[in-house]
Amino acid sequence: MLTENFKIVPVMNTVDFGVGLNGDSINMKNYHKCTFIVTLGAVAGAGLVLQVYSSNVDATRTTALAFRYAHGGAAIGTALCDVLENWTLAPTTGWAIADASHDNYMCVIEIDAQEMPAGHNWLTIYPNAGTSGIAHIVAILTPRYGSNLQLTALA
Repeated sequence: MLTENFKIVPVMNTVDFGVGLNGDSINMKNYHKCTFIVTLGAVAGAGLVLQVYSSNVDATRTTALAFRYAHGGAAIGTALCDVLENWTLAPTTGWAIADASHDNYMCVIEIDAQEMPAGHNWLTIYPNAGTSGIAHIVAILTPRYGSNLQLTALA
């Protein structure tokens, strides 16, 4: 079973980005890695920037992290939408999605727990800017210990 090897956590469902909107914080203490699957709707000209933060407290953004991301080769529902482009390292300032070229795209974001500062267990994805736009974000976590009965990774 997929859920015995990975923890699936929905972290954001939004129909309108705005400053101050956070994804649910994930407690990474029992997980090696987090893979965010981001499906974008229309973001045309919204000035959206996605960042990832860690902290030692739930629902707090303390340290901005660099992260690896790759987006699909085409809009969702078209040929090549499931073929990822080259991996890119986003700086701590995030991935700027400020144009219509990524409307309706999927993006995969990877974070290893060991890349988080010492003492930080909480991970949060954060749209740092934007005036509009749709996204659904799900985290797929790699547990330290597999089990068919997994506890919540949220607060």
